Amino acid sequence: NEEKRNLSLGGHVGFDSLPDQLVRETGIGKSTLMNTLFNTMFENEEASHYQNGVCMRPRTYDLQESNVHLKLTIVDTVGFGDQINKEESYKPIVDYIDTQFENYLQEELKIKRSLFNYHDGRIHICLYFISPTGHSLKSLDLVTMKKLDSK
Repeated sequence: NEEKRNLSLGGHVGFDSLPDQLVRETGIGKSTLMNTLFNTMFENEEASHYQNGVCMRPRTYDLQESNVHLKLTIVDTVGFGDQINKEESYKPIVDYIDTQFENYLQEELKIKRSLFNYHDGRIHICLYFISPTGHSLKSLDLVTMKKLDSK
């Protein structure tokens, strides 16, 4: 008769920090998917379709399922694809990814680094939503996905 040992978890487990990024036009269902995927209601600010450019909006949430804690950071691309001139809509997204990688690298290269307490802001998952219009991919989709592919 083997006796099972129960261990209580004292903090975040495994992939305790999971930054992901949602890319697509306003109103396509990004928030609905995330709410369904994590079975919770994330706070959502209404996004205007009339912004000058694309801005990155990171939000961090502490989720718990049974004894498993997860720190989830969702980075929303507010205003992506909503401008008349979409030529460089991908640029703030790529710049954000590069900046987060550079920040982590600088912390890792320090002589006295503190990666245990450091919040890893690097993007680990990028969900790119394709508009369900039934037509082919837009040129913005192709350019953006090509730029993200090298990251």
